[in-house]
Amino acid sequence: MNIGIVGGGQLGQMLAQAGQKLGHSFKFLVPPGECCVESLGEVIRSDFLDQDALAEFARGVDVFTFEWENVPLATLEALSHFAPMRPSPSCAEVAKDRIQEKKFFEAAGLNVQKFAAVSCQADLAAALEHVGVPAMLKTRGQGYDGKGQQRINELSMAAHAYAQLGNVPCILEAFVPFEFEISLIAVRAKEIAAPMAATLFYPPCHNKHINGILHQTTVPAEGVSPIVLQQTQVALEKMLETMDYEGVLCVEFFVLNTPVGQQLIANEMAPRVHNSGHWSIEGAETSQFTNHIKAITRQQLGSTALRDKSVMINLVGVIPPALNACQSLNEDRSKHIQNVSVHIYGKSPRAGRKLGHITAVGDNAQRLADRAFNGGE
Repeated sequence: MNIGIVGGGQLGQMLAQAGQKLGHSFKFLVPPGECCVESLGEVIRSDFLDQDALAEFARGVDVFTFEWENVPLATLEALSHFAPMRPSPSCAEVAKDRIQEKKFFEAAGLNVQKFAAVSCQADLAAALEHVGVPAMLKTRGQGYDGKGQQRINELSMAAHAYAQLGNVPCILEAFVPFEFEISLIAVRAKEIAAPMAATLFYPPCHNKHINGILHQTTVPAEGVSPIVLQQTQVALEKMLETMDYEGVLCVEFFVLNTPVGQQLIANEMAPRVHNSGHWSIEGAETSQFTNHIKAITRQQLGSTALRDKSVMINLVGVIPPALNACQSLNEDRSKHIQNVSVHIYGKSPRAGRKLGHITAVGDNAQRLADRAFNGGE
């Protein structure tokens, strides 16, 4: 198939690398500026709302997908008239608004913290009375990697926090005193040869962030109650069925231990392949990227089973010189050194920018990943 990907960042790059191994070709719609996919297929550079460019992009495409949910909904809807968009535009719409997202979680049976909508500064007092402090004030859309949020520890901080976010529509969420954070990655496919849709889950991922940006993912996550995990996966499967979802989806959770037992508090979702699933290229039987391509082309999914303990570390802002040399070693820009794989995306360095990642597998995965991250082989 010829697959159209909306976006040209590292997620699109890794999707195309996986899909080419399955025999697919790729076409990309990318806004002006730097991208990571020039060597992987035809690139249409245009504003996402240019109708002529959308028609050009759609020419010859059998199925569309997207690597970033903050693409304008109108773009996804327009493209879906040319060929199927998987997951559908309505799935992306849920993740575009944090209020709608929280309500969707609740309807599926997932736990969420207290929250309230803040449409203007006059709403702050009532929202704070309902939610309490400490709390997190977040923009309702366009926030990722720690952007678009302010912590409120005292009532007197609220007006300033709202002004810092631009006085735009927000959500106020109760701060969760969590033990640690995990993500659950699922893939759902309507396989051509199967009578019913299939949903598979990857092992839970333990995530650590620095300045709001994912730093490290360890798989499998330890300390998660098997019973709570199973209950949460049942709710997630229900949510995927409700959305009629096709592809990979990630939901991030706070793990909260209470006197009455452990709870998983749903934080946010990403209707796409996710940074916390990069380990799966080396650490799972089938990577999230391969399974996403299989799902949107309605082929049989591959096993999501863990091959071995895995640790993934993001390279943010700068790349150690020893690792930067990996960029031109081979076509998929990865290098294997003693159970360590280094992926360099080919992006220009910039503070806070994800430039690549390291994955180590095996019993010594943490030590190997740390060693590679510090520039050693």
